[in-house]
Amino acid sequence: MIDFRYHIVSIVSIFLALAVGILLGAGPLQGNLGTTLTNQVSTLRQEKSDLRTQLDAAQRQVDAGDAFATAITPDLVSARLGGYPIVVVALPGADADTVTALTAVLTEAGGTVSGTVGITSAWTDPAKVGVRDELLTTLAPSAGASASPAATPERRLGALLASALLVPKLTDVTGPDPTRAATLARFKAADLVTYDGDGPAAATLAVIVAPAPDAKVTDDRRRADLAGWVALARSLDAAGRGSAVVGAPDSAGTGGVVAAVRAEAATAKVVSTVDDLAAPMGLIATVYALREQAAGAAGQYGVGAGASAVLPASTATRP
Repeated sequence: MIDFRYHIVSIVSIFLALAVGILLGAGPLQGNLGTTLTNQVSTLRQEKSDLRTQLDAAQRQVDAGDAFATAITPDLVSARLGGYPIVVVALPGADADTVTALTAVLTEAGGTVSGTVGITSAWTDPAKVGVRDELLTTLAPSAGASASPAATPERRLGALLASALLVPKLTDVTGPDPTRAATLARFKAADLVTYDGDGPAAATLAVIVAPAPDAKVTDDRRRADLAGWVALARSLDAAGRGSAVVGAPDSAGTGGVVAAVRAEAATAKVVSTVDDLAAPMGLIATVYALREQAAGAAGQYGVGAGASAVLPASTATRP
């Protein structure tokens, strides 16, 4: 009987509390609660509207800045690279429109784009190590590569390709070279590179276009890729007058090629980088970075982590 009474009291208490809550909600508290919620919603709507206004204004400023930079690009880059033959090297995943825009601004700057070479994923694919080793064995004795036999396979492979693409002096560009053409053809046959026609003529400067980081690859593959791209940049730099690695802002973030170059002190001392290639400002910076490379200096430019400035400090004198 005691247990039954206990349960009855508990049930009555629950319903009593519920009834009191309903009465209060429908009565004295209803107005205050409704007013509070209405005020909060109105405040949030106003804050959202204010933020949208600020965002739109900021976007208009960015668009205006890009339009201004685009308009004055011809004047800023004119003759800055006059007389220099330049090869464009596109890494796997590099944006095709970016490569096209880069080629156009290099031409505007007076440079001669000798051609574009696309690097395939086989360059760093662990499953293709046999293909790369065979190329190193058969080409190394005759291609005149500058890498030491004790260098890593990545450096030796990069040096082989660099020897077919670059020369250190303008006077070394004397016309078609059967040996260089044969070396390039071997790389193409091994599915390590792509290019149109007979391939690019010899150049003195190289610009490497980096892709956005691929979040889908494993950490091991990412490390292998970055090691390969950094080694290639070093090899291209050593074979000619200089090289620059360029990409969009995310290339300077975690897993990006630009970030990898900047993180390796020895490479950052000789290879330049630009991390805002998606904007007109980045295209201008690339021209000046290559010009600085031709003068024997290097720097890290853009707006991302590791950039020291937007443009090289001195741009007045052509090398």
